[in-house]
Amino acid sequence: MRAPRFRGYRLTPPPGPRRRRASCSGNNALERQSDRLERRLRLLVTAVLMLLLPLMGWIAGSAVYDHYNQLRESQLTERHSVMARLVSDAQVGGDGFTGQTRLQARVQWQDRQGVHVTVAPVGTWQRKGSTATVWLDTRGNVASAPVTWDRAATAGVCAGLATAAGVAALAGGAWKSVRVSLDRRRFAQWDREWELVEPRWTGRRGR
Repeated sequence: MRAPRFRGYRLTPPPGPRRRRASCSGNNALERQSDRLERRLRLLVTAVLMLLLPLMGWIAGSAVYDHYNQLRESQLTERHSVMARLVSDAQVGGDGFTGQTRLQARVQWQDRQGVHVTVAPVGTWQRKGSTATVWLDTRGNVASAPVTWDRAATAGVCAGLATAAGVAALAGGAWKSVRVSLDRRRFAQWDREWELVEPRWTGRRGR
């Protein structure tokens, strides 16, 4: 009867001065070639990730931040703000600019063209009679507020973190594939070596 195989078991040198010298020098007599390859690849992947993750995160975050800043500058050239008075309490309603639900109220303001009354988005639960900033486009129609600096910064940070996480996930998947391949090689090598050693340990002779 064939002895069971001990998959995943790695022989280690006996304790003592000899083992310590081997570990310090990096020349372990019981370390297989696949073990040395795995150790070197681990060091290489770690070094590359330490350099690549911050760099990729910074590049992606900066690109998104610059995009929102350019969008903000473009919006500021096409829109202007006026102070309007609420003629109704703020309530939840649909936003025709972004398609999302947000607070809006009926507001009134006056300029050279006369008095204007319309529904505009407001930032908080404001009551009737309070004032709010309303943004208008070049034609005088109500427009959404320009992108803020906080939004640009938040979007840049989120993009940087997402990119770094994505690169780390890809690297982790690639490293797992390498580990699986190396383990298969080690298991096959263990089987071959067991075929040679088993008859001596068990006294079994080949047929």
